[in-house]
Amino acid sequence: MAVAGGDQEVSLHVIARDAAVLEELKQQFESADGYSCSLSCHDPSSCPHLDAPGGFDCAGFSAALSTRQMGRLLLSTRSIASTQEFMRRHAAVLPEGSVIVADQQTSGKGRGGNQWTSPDGCLMFTAGRRLKVPGSQAPFINYLTCLAVVRGVADAAAPWLKGAAPDVRIKWPNDIYSGGLKIGGALIHTTWQTDRFSVLAGIGLNVSNRQPTTCLEEVLARQAASAAEQGTAAPEVVLSRGAVLAHVLNHLERCYDEFEARGFAGLEASYLESWMHSGQQVEVEAGTSAAAAPGEASAADAAQRVRLTIRGLSEHGFLLAVDAAGGRWELTPDGNSLDMLAGLIRRKLPG
Repeated sequence: MAVAGGDQEVSLHVIARDAAVLEELKQQFESADGYSCSLSCHDPSSCPHLDAPGGFDCAGFSAALSTRQMGRLLLSTRSIASTQEFMRRHAAVLPEGSVIVADQQTSGKGRGGNQWTSPDGCLMFTAGRRLKVPGSQAPFINYLTCLAVVRGVADAAAPWLKGAAPDVRIKWPNDIYSGGLKIGGALIHTTWQTDRFSVLAGIGLNVSNRQPTTCLEEVLARQAASAAEQGTAAPEVVLSRGAVLAHVLNHLERCYDEFEARGFAGLEASYLESWMHSGQQVEVEAGTSAAAAPGEASAADAAQRVRLTIRGLSEHGFLLAVDAAGGRWELTPDGNSLDMLAGLIRRKLPG
């Protein structure tokens, strides 16, 4: 394979759940244009204590993974521009359910093209899956992904919290928060192919990096210390990024399977229990736009505002709110802010 001078060089550490998948990858993998990839392939069953460069815990990942397909092929790299872009460019030579995880991303993207920083200790990965669902259901894929992250974190946190739920919540539509601070987020890329969506779920989650906001280890340590009996030292919380990834993938596959079989209805209650917004009040301008906080408003502007209370999600996947008279409203982003609740457009729904 010819290597152009401007290609991005990526060293990939590969593990697979069975030898056949590994052998298939060796035979068919080719670097896409713009990449120069080298593969180091391993069967985890023959090297159970294997760790990837950068400290990614491959053994912990393999031990915690219980999926049928998601993560059966894992690519790990120390540094890459974007895991999601790599998956998009190599989709033709990677089996469905493949996952790539990176210690660092140099050009990771968030919503609206915003850059996602990637300090050491942050879990950054992209997982591929095809979903056979109606096109109208596409907005809900965001929500399933965030729900899977929250559920996966709960499983990873279980040894320290003794049955308590971790202080991790979903901020609509695709951010993960704890105590008012962002600790993660998801960016979903979908393309329609024949009769289904090809979904690339890109996820970033602060596991052990306490900057720039906080991280799971810090959140769980605070909770464990608060719950510890008087005079008893709280246990030190050390999370394996590999195990956290596996727990998230376990739930991602289950959520996708449920969604594909029965739609979002069976998952909606669990999603709403996991988000921050039930009962939240927003002030909506009487015209078309809304703001989560009134800010500097004149008396005339204030008189034109209507207070709405968020109740859930509409059938189209946007926010469902009610006014004081019980009228139902659908709230959609106005597209002018990275904070989706900072600007909303309202639409009255039939009674």
